[in-house]
Amino acid sequence: MNTYVILLRAIGPITHKVMSMTQWRDAVAAAGFPDPATYLATGNMIATGPGTIETVTDHMNRVVRDLGLAESNVAVVRRPAELRAVLDANPFPEAAADRPSQMQVFFFADRQPDFSWTADHGGPELFAVVDGHLVVDYSGRISESSRLGNLIEKRCGPGTGRNWNTLKGLVERATAREEKDT
Repeated sequence: MNTYVILLRAIGPITHKVMSMTQWRDAVAAAGFPDPATYLATGNMIATGPGTIETVTDHMNRVVRDLGLAESNVAVVRRPAELRAVLDANPFPEAAADRPSQMQVFFFADRQPDFSWTADHGGPELFAVVDGHLVVDYSGRISESSRLGNLIEKRCGPGTGRNWNTLKGLVERATAREEKDT
């Protein structure tokens, strides 16, 4: 059995009317992943189960469809070690310490998205690629970057972003789950 972190794209108040976090946990447990745990109410889950990232991704996408969410609500699955690697790399330590809610990590369905466009981006944001994930320091101006998320998805494909605080919380909980299960 492996521990997985499942991140759902486009989860919020509108989707909660279709699928609650409780419904999602119950459906994931019924799909053979015992004792799944959600973190916050924004589509973050830690689950233990058999299979590879690819098979778990397929299972999670089926669960989400069966619960009534749209094709655009994709599941992005990572192992805890992958999240720890991003956290440990921390390309923007000052931003992570001073304004972690204004620093995001983007996780993509495609394991090898094209990041070449970031070199030519003229915005105030700073970018770093860590093991196939895009880390963005909004330079304290996240509210002025409202279109950046759309640009990132247009250039890199479907994915989902989590702020640095959420990443830290997921790493802590996923690591504890792994230690408990060993």
